[in-house]
Amino acid sequence: MREITLFFYNVDLIKIMVMLFGLLAEISLSPYASWNQTGITVVGASNGISGSSISQLNGSNGMSIANNDVLYISDAGNNRVVVVNLNSITNISIIGSGPGSSPNQLNDPIDVFVTNTSLYVIDSNNYRLQKTSLDGSNPSTVLNASILYSTYYLYVDNDDNIYLSDTGNNRVVLFLSNSTNFTVVAGTGGMGTNINPLYLPYGIFVDQNGTIYIADCFNNRIMKWLAGASVGSLAAGDGTSGSSSTQLSYPTQIIVDANEYMYISEYVNSRITRWAPSSSFGVCIAACTGTFGISSTQLNGPFSLAFDSHGSLYVCDTLNNRTQKYQIFQYNSKY
Repeated sequence: MREITLFFYNVDLIKIMVMLFGLLAEISLSPYASWNQTGITVVGASNGISGSSISQLNGSNGMSIANNDVLYISDAGNNRVVVVNLNSITNISIIGSGPGSSPNQLNDPIDVFVTNTSLYVIDSNNYRLQKTSLDGSNPSTVLNASILYSTYYLYVDNDDNIYLSDTGNNRVVLFLSNSTNFTVVAGTGGMGTNINPLYLPYGIFVDQNGTIYIADCFNNRIMKWLAGASVGSLAAGDGTSGSSSTQLSYPTQIIVDANEYMYISEYVNSRITRWAPSSSFGVCIAACTGTFGISSTQLNGPFSLAFDSHGSLYVCDTLNNRTQKYQIFQYNSKY
């Protein structure tokens, strides 16, 4: 797969707090936050047409937003990373060229992750993980491993430990900082539907306590593994594909805020949902029409999501070859 209910809340005051521990970490969003349902195209063509110009995308998959509200997008089909200053969205630049295998080239970059100083890129067809400065300078190879061909997402924690969703091998692995050896931290390596195996895991998120959240894509659920645990637990979804409030359909990415609310992109449902901690159901917060498409209120195969420092939501609308912004509402309640 490489390749509905609208719900608003009135709020007293919506706040977002970025907690900085050396990098952009968990955000804190009001449980009553809501977002404008009309998406704004930040980069890419609003009509979904792919292209290779600096303002177009082709098969974009991953995204990450730096502390200073600069957005990085893995533009896999164009073998590059697109960089957008969200304070001036006409300010767009490119990192990487290709296809190629030289230090400053990329070949099918699948995902990106930014810390306060560095950009990490899964350069899948080169079987490597690249690291550069945030402006793309000083490229170096952090990892060379065949599993990087089957890895679709990464997460880098505050100690520069690297988590990879080894999708093709149905597991999540951890490379400690400066190590070339990995430890399996979730999954058994074989696909399955009970509590321990994973089935093509995609997005991962690691909180400040070391708890790992995994978009267990083909099991249509979010799994949660406490630090050092040998057994996971179900965090969202009932394990069946569907569009009801209790179901997920091929979840691809997850972000968890400081209040343990989960924000999930659903590839097949083409929507973004929010799940309260320990809840048996989710609420749609973006693209809630119940259909996929190219209108400003729709998505088509969303792969990744991210929040800026104000709490606005950004979605990698993969099959529409665009990145959409959903503005957070900030207003006082009227009751």
